[in-house]
Amino acid sequence: MKKVLIAFLLLIIPIRGLCSSGAVILYDHSYVKFFSSGRKIWREEKAVKIKDYKGIKDFGEIVIPFSTQHQRVRILYAYTQLPDGRKIKPSKKAINIVYPPFQSEAPIYSDLKYKTISMPAVSKGVIIKYAFEVETFKPYMKGEFWAENFFQDEYPVKEATFTAVIPSKRHVKIKQYNMKVKPRITKSKGFTIYRWTVKDVPPIEKERNMPPINEVARKVVISSLKSWDQVASWYSKLSRNAFKPDRRIRETVAKLTRGLKSREEKIRAIYNFVSQNIRYVGMEFGINGYKPHSASEVLKNRYGDCKDHATLLISMLKVIGIRAFPVLIPTQSTANMDVDVPKPTSFNHEIAALREGDRFIFLDTTSNVTPFGELPVGDQGRRVLIIMGKKALISKTPVFPPSSNVEGFSGSFRIDSSGRLEGRFSFIYRGVYAGFERYRLKSSTAASRKRHIENLASKVSPGFDVDTFSTSNFRNINSKSVRIAISGNDRVFGTKTEHMMLFHVPAPDYSRIVDLVAPKTRKYTYRVGYRMMKESFVTVQIPENYSIYFLPEPLNYSNRVGSLKTEWINLDGRRIKFHFKMVLNRDSVPPELYGDLRDLFNLSVKSLRNQIVVLKRKTW
Repeated sequence: MKKVLIAFLLLIIPIRGLCSSGAVILYDHSYVKFFSSGRKIWREEKAVKIKDYKGIKDFGEIVIPFSTQHQRVRILYAYTQLPDGRKIKPSKKAINIVYPPFQSEAPIYSDLKYKTISMPAVSKGVIIKYAFEVETFKPYMKGEFWAENFFQDEYPVKEATFTAVIPSKRHVKIKQYNMKVKPRITKSKGFTIYRWTVKDVPPIEKERNMPPINEVARKVVISSLKSWDQVASWYSKLSRNAFKPDRRIRETVAKLTRGLKSREEKIRAIYNFVSQNIRYVGMEFGINGYKPHSASEVLKNRYGDCKDHATLLISMLKVIGIRAFPVLIPTQSTANMDVDVPKPTSFNHEIAALREGDRFIFLDTTSNVTPFGELPVGDQGRRVLIIMGKKALISKTPVFPPSSNVEGFSGSFRIDSSGRLEGRFSFIYRGVYAGFERYRLKSSTAASRKRHIENLASKVSPGFDVDTFSTSNFRNINSKSVRIAISGNDRVFGTKTEHMMLFHVPAPDYSRIVDLVAPKTRKYTYRVGYRMMKESFVTVQIPENYSIYFLPEPLNYSNRVGSLKTEWINLDGRRIKFHFKMVLNRDSVPPELYGDLRDLFNLSVKSLRNQIVVLKRKTW
């Protein structure tokens, strides 16, 4: 996504589709002037040479997000320069103010708009040139300012400059990331001017499961804030009236907690209500995304965004005498919070927290498939700001151990002398896997649910025919696991010769994880997002007139990221017991450990493809 979106959306839209082809940015000149009042003027000037269709697609429409309540946008110029030097300007009809795409789903949000320019005559070889100015005339925090400038994104940049004009008498924190460039510093009429210049900036090439672009890109961040307490105090003022419970909230809480005795039972009942009954409207923090609506309004409307969810939850807990706190959090789709640079735009999400002894329990009701006590993948292992009135507490959300996130399997099978397989087996999901499966099942029709279960059976053995199946109550959010039980047969399972039969253990081989580590090396950290365990228990009964001839050797393997154990046991000459356990101990794997991750995943899949050999007795 182009820097215009990065600079003004304030991280509310994730960056996608990184690719170095399509266009070359000839120059990218950004300028910001701060005033002590918090007022800010941002100017951006860019020239882009189009190389192919992707460049046409990405730069044919210039998009400038802005807040109607806080900002004014002015187009300085825009035109397409043809290869012969002619300039074609967009017509007045080509410049519009539009609602963001989520507006129809989120009618309570009316402040955020897009100013768009449909560039004319965009084709291969042309140069698009444009400049605009955004004035923040109403500061978000009175007397404070901050900004973030990116020198690098998905396209190569020939030259990029960033000029920051800052009141000389103001405290300011300036920090560079992923680059070592000294700014040229001058002074003029009460302002200090910083100017960075970089040339021949390479594009950020896409890697699967890489960190977000605003974490790996070259950038400069500026903030006038001295402490995180300022952020906490500011947010507390914005939301101070939102948490007050009214009669509707008190009556709802009384009904939910009637007959419940323990503290945890009551908290869980309130958490479940907000999670299951308040429709999530997907609007992250951003230009107009800070101030929550009142808890009363959220309960009445039965919808809201992340901060509205947190507000209602905190208000309802207040009714039963439990104090909970708003928590500002950067999810894994954005860079983690830098504690050295206080600024509200470090966050793109809000959850809640309550104190439990010497620790906090974090609660995110925006996920309607995550049980109380757990967290969605994107919330785990993130530095967060707990708003405790006018004070801020920096903390970190937990990363749950592998034993919390289990993709399990158990099965009992029988093979007859024709090679036909019959069996009953179950998939057992816990943690993030239960969340994934719960969401899939809740979102499915009966027909699509049946197709999904048939697909699961085919992972055990291609061509497996499902006779019966059942699921646990996946709508029960109190359940930590989701179970799918299947029975059926595969008419052509074992590979036969005149004297022997070969087959693999009928269990999921998790072949999808091989695709994740197909490249030999990586440049960026591999973000798995969670720690995991995959475990299978299988028994297989062979035909009466066969004897076990060959079982693979047991395997115990470990490296710096995890471990693998596989075991085949001959129980009585007629039955084979199999156990597989793969554990990934890291949720994030740096490039220097990527080889270990690749070895662990590849070896896991290979071990599940090992063959068992049984011989006909009469041939001996």
